[in-house]
Amino acid sequence: MEVKELLRVVGLSKGKLKPSEFRLREGEVGLSLFARTAHPSPDEVREAVRAAGKRGELAVAVLSVEQIGSLGLVLVQTPGGTPSPEVNAIHYEACLRWFRRLLLRLRGIGIHDYFNQELSPKLCEAARVLD
Repeated sequence: MEVKELLRVVGLSKGKLKPSEFRLREGEVGLSLFARTAHPSPDEVREAVRAAGKRGELAVAVLSVEQIGSLGLVLVQTPGGTPSPEVNAIHYEACLRWFRRLLLRLRGIGIHDYFNQELSPKLCEAARVLD
């Protein structure tokens, strides 16, 4: 399956998308995303993430593979953590390239700190919320 677009389940605050929805927590190395497919649909992805515990007014944001790559991120298919095996099968993480991670470690900069300061705002700006 060739992936062209990826989905991020986000919480909206007053109907707006914020960079905080594209942040990594300490210890995480990649941003959780899902391939955009007809089945499971974006709505099914959102509901699976809701069932996994994400709360609030949830929406689905779309990013292209090109946008993610232009930020120096690579996609790695990883097991998802939702109750839906179908949704878990299309789970990816957008991660920094290994060389960038090495340079950050050598400089004593946390991967999540760099990601959140440099990439979260750019990902938010590039994303569009599905209707």
